[in-house]
Amino acid sequence: MSGATLAAIRRERHASLTIGQGTDLAAASGLGHVPLGFSEIPLALCDYPIVLIKDGATGQFRLVALLGFTANRNLYVLGGNWAATYLPLNVLRLPFYLGAPEGGEPELCIDEASSLIGATPGHALFDSNGTETPFLTGRRALLQTMRTDAEKTAAFISAITAARLVTPMTITLHHADQHQQDIEGAYTIDPLALETLDDVALLRLHRDGHLGAIHAVMHSLGQLTRLEQLHNAHGERPISRSAVQLHL
Repeated sequence: MSGATLAAIRRERHASLTIGQGTDLAAASGLGHVPLGFSEIPLALCDYPIVLIKDGATGQFRLVALLGFTANRNLYVLGGNWAATYLPLNVLRLPFYLGAPEGGEPELCIDEASSLIGATPGHALFDSNGTETPFLTGRRALLQTMRTDAEKTAAFISAITAARLVTPMTITLHHADQHQQDIEGAYTIDPLALETLDDVALLRLHRDGHLGAIHAVMHSLGQLTRLEQLHNAHGERPISRSAVQLHL
């Protein structure tokens, strides 16, 4: 995330550090989307539109939950709270990251610019004996779990792209004042391509555990209505409805 100041966690540097309880809303408020792990798909479905976007640096697809209609605006941060039932792990883990600030192997890092640092009540990272607290150990385990889950996400993306199921889409916002706004850059599953997939390919997706996730991604677009509601709750130019056009 932009503005992060990452440092590898070291006892001598962070022995007295405490991390405030709750969600780092200050860091999350500037997110227009957040990456999802494969295991999060059925949970995120209840709150977020789930789409694919292309990484600007690599051109590779990433699976994300849409948090807003613009790149740097998170509509789920509303009134000092997170307005959803499920909190994506890439938000929950803040201000912790897996990174390599010195160019070595990935290790647990912390964003030293986070607004949660020093907030009260808070969690200590080390106890009086210099041993990791259960809180820090838990965050370390969470990041490792997310790393494994990211590999499953990559396998899912590889499977649906190989099956030629991914198609670009346009989200059109119809504002109450008759203004129309088209949002490009997101991709979803082509339902026609799924319907016409041969039996062998369909069975492979099912056996690999990908078929349920495919349907979840497709159905999640219904949560665009939730984004409309949140947009209007923020007092933005009112949206009367949105529409999705697939470019088949």
